[in-house]
Amino acid sequence: MFAAIERFLGQAGPWSLVVVFIVIVLESAAGLGVIFPGEAMAVIAGAMAADDFFSPWTALAVVALAAMIGDLTGYTIGQKKGKAVLARWAFARRQYEKHRKRIEYYFDRYGGATVFVGRFVAVGRAFVPFTAGLSGMRLRKFVPMSVLAGLVWSSVVVGLGYTLGSNWRLVEKWLKSLSAGIVVLAVLTGLMASLWRSVARRQTQIVAAWKRYLTGRYGFDLTPFVNFVRARFSPRSYLGLHLTVGLIAVVALAWLFGGIVDIISDQGPLGGLDRTVALFVTAQRTPALDSAVSLIAALANPIWLAFIVGVGAISYARRREASLSISALVFLGSAYVLAYGLQAMFAKHAAHQPKLVLVNGFAGFPSAALTASTAGYGMLSYLLAAETDSWRLQTLSVAGSLYIIALIGFAGIYSGLALSAIVGGFALGGCWLAICVTGSRTYNRLRSEGGKLA
Repeated sequence: MFAAIERFLGQAGPWSLVVVFIVIVLESAAGLGVIFPGEAMAVIAGAMAADDFFSPWTALAVVALAAMIGDLTGYTIGQKKGKAVLARWAFARRQYEKHRKRIEYYFDRYGGATVFVGRFVAVGRAFVPFTAGLSGMRLRKFVPMSVLAGLVWSSVVVGLGYTLGSNWRLVEKWLKSLSAGIVVLAVLTGLMASLWRSVARRQTQIVAAWKRYLTGRYGFDLTPFVNFVRARFSPRSYLGLHLTVGLIAVVALAWLFGGIVDIISDQGPLGGLDRTVALFVTAQRTPALDSAVSLIAALANPIWLAFIVGVGAISYARRREASLSISALVFLGSAYVLAYGLQAMFAKHAAHQPKLVLVNGFAGFPSAALTASTAGYGMLSYLLAAETDSWRLQTLSVAGSLYIIALIGFAGIYSGLALSAIVGGFALGGCWLAICVTGSRTYNRLRSEGGKLA
């Protein structure tokens, strides 16, 4: 079916954008997303832009505008005619009346996030705007999130279609898998939230049943196990929440790094993305961008990184733990040593493909600049966040660090590094940061508690 649509749009030329616009609008306004996801049309539009049917900026503008108009139309229908539409189906009407207060409360509290995430899921695009209008979600709250979601979604799908060109079907397949994953995750989250509320309301009955049956009747005493789990998630224990979160971060980032190594080594399908991104970036080079990138690259200068980490460490040492402050520069230096050591090791490892078909090897992998930048700015973010009890300032320090790291990553790609080297540097730097911070904090808490186990 998609091949036939691609041929039809190709024959229509620039006028194909009219068809793309209508389909994407109807996807949210009339529930068409259940049958035919608009993301496929957006990806095809990006691929056609790569073949010079029209400008990629024109395709992006059309897709983004269609997404916003579709969302607003679906919202208006739900607000003005939603109850009349539901009245035609007895089952839908009964379910709405049964859960009306819960739906209204949910969209009042989480409506913005739901509108944004729903844009990336076919079912969400079909039903979230209608339900938002039906629930009485305020227009001034709906519109900004709808505009933001439309811009981000259109940039992603059109950009991927433009980047991969004739290989757009691979993107469409990924997006379908992503949508399905988000739906499964949402359902699982809802089930777990319901289970948690049910268990929380029945704590007394559960504890009584536990003691009556397991301990009293069968002689099972799981109190030590329960205490162990509780201690692992305690923010006060030195082997508690801090260590648990740190280990999760280490495992996740190590898994990401290992996955990239496997992709490069085996030359998997994602390996071709390095070459595609490099060609796209090369085509966008301008003197103005060269100057801007050189300024961004200065943020990864080793002297600058050592300076800002040192300043943050001195400020932190004046109020809190001196050991982490003293070790901060050592952690930063060891990040460089780790990255260059792995570069030397991977340089001797050849990917499992003949050179004639090799998409990319391990040249510059992982990026030492991004490894050190992730470790350095991540350490600075941690030190700044520890200085305040304000949630806003803590999250701002984390978001600011991630933003700077992303800019440095884009500058690295612009300068000729492979995307895999950049992502690998981020994973390695983040993993090393988690190891250093978690280890330091665990050591300090162990020392302060006199070596007692939690």
